[in-house]
Amino acid sequence: MSSNDSRSIPPLGGIRVLDLSQALAGPVSGRILADLGAEVIKVEVPGVGEVARHMGTSYLNGESLYYMTFNRSKKGVTLNLRTTEGRRVFADLVRVSDVVLDNFRPGVTARLGVDFETLKEINPTIVCCSVSGFGADGPYSARPVFDSVVQALSGAMSVTGEPGGTPAVMGFAVTDIGGGYGATVGLLAALFARERTGMGQRVDLSLLDVQLTFQGHLTEAYLGRGVIPQAGGSVQSANLPNGAFRTGDGRYVQIHCATQKFYEELAAALSEAVPELKGLPGDRRFDTMEGRRKNWAELKAVLDGAFATKTAQEWMDVLGERVPIAPVNNVAQALEDPQVGHRNMVVEVDHPVAGKYRMPGNPIKMGQEEVFQPAPALGQHNGEVLGGLLGYTEEQIDAMVERGVV
Repeated sequence: MSSNDSRSIPPLGGIRVLDLSQALAGPVSGRILADLGAEVIKVEVPGVGEVARHMGTSYLNGESLYYMTFNRSKKGVTLNLRTTEGRRVFADLVRVSDVVLDNFRPGVTARLGVDFETLKEINPTIVCCSVSGFGADGPYSARPVFDSVVQALSGAMSVTGEPGGTPAVMGFAVTDIGGGYGATVGLLAALFARERTGMGQRVDLSLLDVQLTFQGHLTEAYLGRGVIPQAGGSVQSANLPNGAFRTGDGRYVQIHCATQKFYEELAAALSEAVPELKGLPGDRRFDTMEGRRKNWAELKAVLDGAFATKTAQEWMDVLGERVPIAPVNNVAQALEDPQVGHRNMVVEVDHPVAGKYRMPGNPIKMGQEEVFQPAPALGQHNGEVLGGLLGYTEEQIDAMVERGVV
């Protein structure tokens, strides 16, 4: 097969996923799998849909952008798993699928009869992934949880925000998004293992576990040295200089000179751009990382004064190719950035109800043409999936609709 042919085949082409998940962490995983070419069938409650259809602050023609952003390129079916007939239809879907994804609280899948132990009797090769706040077991496993609660419990809030300020959450759902990526890694590993063993398995993913792994460089400070990390605002004290500095036009730029080379580049560039700083490269107070940590207040004062002499764009022109630096963008500025556009990271689709809408693209680039479809309207693909895939007749489907099964 030529390289051109291999690039035309989606990496997960031929994999079918049944997505029972709601809100964010699970749907993110389902979206990643769909972006990589899997056929993802979103299974929702008839007449209601999943909770994300009624969440968020932005709607187009009554359709939630929150839902549409995280459920693109999926097929949508409705199925009442609380009925015997609904579970029978789901079993038929499991027989012809590879993955079942959910983010119910532990115990719910067993009550619905869609847990791994039940499903592997129907299809021994099925791979199941359950995403939950605290995992399948442990003292907190039954607790309700959302992203910010995990940020609090994990210690993330204690290191976010300004020193001495109120603990803060990240400005986006970092735990849920990370959980979606973690679930995807687990699913792909289980699918790879299935190629060797021929057997499916269960992936048990805890959002708390994921958040703790994100904080590895913080946990090492405590586990290795007994030091409890504190909030640092825009500054990471281990590698100086770094932080956000206000420029002459009122914007901020973030620098991060974590190595000696980058500090020397910064000092040289500032000495060239600001006449008063000609002696900075030779200032013995700052010529080592230890010295910069010891004398950080003095160095920060020097940098505050320097960055105030030019606009953010002027500093980008001076430093952009020499040291790690970026303007502190708002979301609009970030989405309009030329690098973001070049990487196709803002994409547009046309929804059958909402019309055209834009959303972030797929960050995983593998050489294939990127094709995105809108999120499904509620039950949009009932006929295609139940009729085309499972072979149910129109009369059977209509009868199930009347009985509230689909």
